[in-house]
Amino acid sequence: MSTINFTLNNEKITYKGNPSARLLDVLRSELNLTGAKCGCKQGECGACSVIVDDNLINSCLVAMGSLDGSTVTTIEGYNKTKRFESLDNAYESVSAVQCGFCIPGMILASECLLAKNPTPTEQEIRTGISGNLCRCTGYNAIVKAIGIASETISQETAPVPHHAQSQTKTNYEPTTLKEALKLRTNLELTPYAGGTDLMVEDKPEVKYLFLNKVAEMRNIVEDEKYIRIGAACTFTEIINHKLTPEILKEACKQIGAPAIQNAGTPGGNIANASPKADSALIFMVTNSMLRLASATKERTIPIKDFYLGGGKTALAKDELIIEILMPKHGLENYYYEKIGARNALSIARTSFAGILEISDGTIKNCAVAFGAVIDVIIRFDEIDEMMIGKTIEEAKAIKHKYLSAYEEAIKPRRGRVGIEYRKDICMNLLNAFLESNGI
Repeated sequence: MSTINFTLNNEKITYKGNPSARLLDVLRSELNLTGAKCGCKQGECGACSVIVDDNLINSCLVAMGSLDGSTVTTIEGYNKTKRFESLDNAYESVSAVQCGFCIPGMILASECLLAKNPTPTEQEIRTGISGNLCRCTGYNAIVKAIGIASETISQETAPVPHHAQSQTKTNYEPTTLKEALKLRTNLELTPYAGGTDLMVEDKPEVKYLFLNKVAEMRNIVEDEKYIRIGAACTFTEIINHKLTPEILKEACKQIGAPAIQNAGTPGGNIANASPKADSALIFMVTNSMLRLASATKERTIPIKDFYLGGGKTALAKDELIIEILMPKHGLENYYYEKIGARNALSIARTSFAGILEISDGTIKNCAVAFGAVIDVIIRFDEIDEMMIGKTIEEAKAIKHKYLSAYEEAIKPRRGRVGIEYRKDICMNLLNAFLESNGI
């Protein structure tokens, strides 16, 4: 049992209960706020959407212990505002509501979009609501309604109060790295930053070490050689930061929909050891480093040495991923492609990233990586070295040899899609990468 203080719909709330409980369940079962609907409990439908500290969040993927000091707005609080009235009228004017199940989440997604982008384009509207599924309207009426609302909604009336400041902390919610590493010595605690993967499985008995308020893990800074990305930064923060290289921004923009990007973190993406992890693919192809630390020691290792295969990593039981060190230079000329069933919330069927650095007519670096093919992200440095030191014309001459080496080395596993399909996709993407560089 923990005591968690937060602001809910402009009222101070003290929750005394299981810090691992889902926000969605507490809202509906304990607080009788049923506007957030229980749809998938996997962060894919958006029916449970709420606003946490000005960001759209899937309440089904939020543990209560992560909310201490936060501000939460549900549809029950938002519908008392002038801004809601503008959206409500716009939705009604074009008959954008049918069964209504998705509408509370859709309205909050609309609000979060318009609060940050008052005059969105049609594509920006569709992206803003891409994590909110509607099975009735076909979306066109909803998109039209949001466009109408953008012309009338007041830009002066703030819908959500500023971030609340809690006077207490939960037992396992450190605010400094020193505190976090000390708590990490308790091996019963599971590190929690965004919760977008952890909370998919309903495990109320799990004890979490909440890292989302550890300041040292939320920074993005640079030194002479690296861009240093805190492991607990959200993907939204990474997308919006001026230091983030374009190749990483592009991949992060394809990690789910806005509500997932607002909570998910690169540290979790890496630590889960999934070959489908979108940001991990980029860190692999860029030869990034990981800063790992425990209460007694610290080390920095190449990310390619972090993965040991089959969901296993080199992370010690008492360690945390603190930072990702991404090289600053040589990343401008890149190729990235993610193949999935749908644009938003799609788990990659196959993904590819390639970098070609050319200086004075010579290839200084060639690196490619494949995701969602086998049980780890694929990198074959020894094959890529064939291209290094070559001119473009020399690279053309050995292109067949290079492709043949990858054809032999890539051995996809059987999964949701066939082995032959994955192999063909890998080779097609690799060839497209070479052709895009005149090879």
